[in-house]
Amino acid sequence: MGEEPKQPLEIRDVQIWDIEKKEYVKGYRKDICKLPEVYEFFWDSVAASQTNQTPVFDRILDVERATGIAVQADTSPTDNVSTSVDVNVMASLDGVNWDNVPYAEMNLGDNQVKTMLVEPGPFKLRLRLDNNNAAVAECRVKVKVIE
Repeated sequence: MGEEPKQPLEIRDVQIWDIEKKEYVKGYRKDICKLPEVYEFFWDSVAASQTNQTPVFDRILDVERATGIAVQADTSPTDNVSTSVDVNVMASLDGVNWDNVPYAEMNLGDNQVKTMLVEPGPFKLRLRLDNNNAAVAECRVKVKVIE
C-alpha cells in the first residue's frame, strides 16, 4: 500500500465569521462547513435507585457554536432490566457552574430507543443518568452536534 494522498491546499480567499472577534477573518474552504460530531456515552450496571450517575467515560460537550443537537438514548443492552431510566442533559454557561435541574430530560423503559432534540443555547452540556427502579440499569446514548 502506498502513502495516503495529501489534501491540496485551497488558495482562494474565503471569509469566515470569527465568533470571538465578531468579525470576518481570512479562512480556507475546509473551514466553511464541518460534518456533525457524534459523541457516545455508556452507563454500565447502575444500581437500583441511583441518581446523577456519570457515564463510564464522562465528557463535557462544547456546544457554543451548535445549530442543532440531537440526543438518542437506548436501553436495549442485555444487562438492562430497569423499566424507568432518566437521561438528563445538564447545561452550563461557563463549564463550572452546572444546572441542578436538567436542561432537557427523557424517560425510557426497558428495551426502548428514543431521540429528542435539545435547543442550542448553553455553551457546555454533560449527561447524567437516574435509575428510578429497583433493578440494574444500562444505557447507551449518542449525541449529534451540528455546527
